[in-house]
Amino acid sequence: MKTKELFIIGERPKDIPENWLIFNAPRPLLGDIEWQGEFKHGVFYVAVDPDGYIPEGWIQRNCDLDGWLVKYIDENDAIQKAKDVYHKEYPNQWRAIENLMKKDLLQAFHRNFNMKKEVEITYLLKSKDII
Repeated sequence: MKTKELFIIGERPKDIPENWLIFNAPRPLLGDIEWQGEFKHGVFYVAVDPDGYIPEGWIQRNCDLDGWLVKYIDENDAIQKAKDVYHKEYPNQWRAIENLMKKDLLQAFHRNFNMKKEVEITYLLKSKDII
């Protein structure tokens, strides 16, 4: 099972255990906890307990419904990741990169990291390396 990764800058919902998978989609999904939230890939969110009732079935169905795996990241970490990409691509532009505004760096983070990588969910279930 593969799906795209969606990074959300902010805190993970406090009522969702750390080892649960969270998906976001433009249509309702299946899981242990469902809610609607801020539009990212859609407004529908679901959390799936990897040790719960038929997690593989729910995860497969969510992937089929274009559900993307959500990962939460701190704003400062996102900014640093964007700077790291720029430093790698433009090693001689250190001062210009360090002077970029926060909004520009956050846009760069989204451009470089969101929806770029597909993640293998079956592996995540077996390894329990979800976060």
